[in-house]
Amino acid sequence: IKAFGESVTGQDQYAVKKFGEALEIVPITLIENSGANPNDTLSALAAEHEEGKVHSGIDYKGDIVDASEEKIFDNLSMKYRAIELALNATTTILRISQLIMAKTSTNGPTLPGGSGTMGSYD
Repeated sequence: IKAFGESVTGQDQYAVKKFGEALEIVPITLIENSGANPNDTLSALAAEHEEGKVHSGIDYKGDIVDASEEKIFDNLSMKYRAIELALNATTTILRISQLIMAKTSTNGPTLPGGSGTMGSYD
């Protein structure tokens, strides 16, 4: 995803690259929990994937192994749902942030009630 981010232009490029970085948290956490060096192991894993070894993964010792040979499998539907929920939560937070920024702006849209303030909660 970070490589795809290089092809995106404008402010969207930053968002795409940061999304790619966020997805790297899972393997980094696994590597750290195994006691291995995250930078070295993640670089080696990325090199394996670049070579076309798409089944390369990290075992509990932090070693790079062929996950299909080691019979290490995960549930794709669970990963998909977790990413979907995280994206929904992020979108909600960004929308709330936009409302807060609009409230503090003098030229922003007004909130329901007409005054542009949040009444007694200001």
